[in-house]
Amino acid sequence: MLASVYIRQLLTALFGGLFVACGIMTFGNAYIFDRLFIGILIFTAVICYRNINIVSVLLIILLQRCIEEMAWFGLENAITIKELLYLLAIAVTFYLRFDPIAKCVAAILVLVISAEIYWYIVDYPAPEIYWHVTLMISNLFSRYLIFSRLALVDKYFPLKASSTQLDWIIYRLMGTTVIIQSAALLEYLARHILGYSNVLFIYYSYPFLMHAIGMFAIWATFNESYKHLLPRLLKA
Repeated sequence: MLASVYIRQLLTALFGGLFVACGIMTFGNAYIFDRLFIGILIFTAVICYRNINIVSVLLIILLQRCIEEMAWFGLENAITIKELLYLLAIAVTFYLRFDPIAKCVAAILVLVISAEIYWYIVDYPAPEIYWHVTLMISNLFSRYLIFSRLALVDKYFPLKASSTQLDWIIYRLMGTTVIIQSAALLEYLARHILGYSNVLFIYYSYPFLMHAIGMFAIWATFNESYKHLLPRLLKA
């Protein structure tokens, strides 16, 4: 029992320091950080394959990351997809209208779409804000999947579904990301509609905020996963 406590503390300190170091070294290089994040998700899912609750949370996060990767290249190579993106955002927000954050997202979408129409009418060079809309909707929908995870697991793996601390950590992180994306969009509107060109707080702090959220998600993934894995390893 005593050895188990010390081993947990040692691993927590060791990997905590490792993750902090990785976070510092990959800051400013989203390409490497995203690959590191996906690699850790896959590695953790493999070593925790017997725990369907941990694995299912990781699969939702991995699915979200893959969708965002595809969306990034799709939006980069086909600007005309913007209209379809807004239609999809409206549909997702309406479907998830029971989520309190979805009401905030709906208000933001109304403002953003109105701004896009205004910029088109006055022939203003509109800022490319649809990436923030993509991340906002992606996190909103993934948050819904986390919320519905128990029901989904119970449907395909009866009597094995149980809530984990990782569920609520990721659920809250996704909600936080939705709020940050919403704030970023409001700043764009303040600069390009109201003319407040000095409103740049989220603009400058955005890389730090998103990197911190990503690093905390990696830490939570490891920390909660090894809590379930370590007792089995010590018993062996």
